[in-house]
Amino acid sequence: MKKTLNLKPLLLSLAIAGSAALSVVPSVASAEVAYNAAVTNFYLWRGQDLSNGQAAVSGGADYSHDSGFYAGVWGISEDDGTEFDLYAGYGLTSGDFGLNLAYWAYFYPSDGTESKFSRGDGTFLSEYEVTASYLDFSLTAMIETQERDDIYYVANYSIGPVGLSAGYYDFDAANADYSHYTISYAATDNLTLAVSKAQGDGRAEKDEKPLFNVAYSFTF
Repeated sequence: MKKTLNLKPLLLSLAIAGSAALSVVPSVASAEVAYNAAVTNFYLWRGQDLSNGQAAVSGGADYSHDSGFYAGVWGISEDDGTEFDLYAGYGLTSGDFGLNLAYWAYFYPSDGTESKFSRGDGTFLSEYEVTASYLDFSLTAMIETQERDDIYYVANYSIGPVGLSAGYYDFDAANADYSHYTISYAATDNLTLAVSKAQGDGRAEKDEKPLFNVAYSFTF
């Protein structure tokens, strides 16, 4: 799948074509900035534990405009260092349908930080995001923008406080692909419980065991 068809131009062209059919006409243009913070028993990202079983603290700020434009910064502690992300995007809605296009850049500035998903050569990792949604269902492709052809696909569906997620990471490197399945439950507006299971050639045996995640977050 990865080698016979280059999905980058296809996904981006579909997203651009789809945006022409959607429109946002705000009656009064306004913008706002929101802040968030969270603590969790470990850093769960795309079905993987990025903090090696250690508790993680995160925080960020988000800017959003009625036009659909948004941008933000977010940071979290990892195993032996930190990660921070910069992102900007544009979201459109038409009735029950939505389309989101965004750019993400991931940085690992701390000495000794070698995230399993960083490039490992001192440069940052970046991705394009294309998300289409209908009611409580969404389908996302995260497309690596640099030399590799890594693409992460994930489908999400929510039923009240219950969230279901199925993801597939298609790596450029041989024997590295894997999938994951996650069930989450929003016990309160701040407390979320999740169980995640990853499997595939790219996961060591210890990484395929179910992961139990607890996160407490709040915005202000």
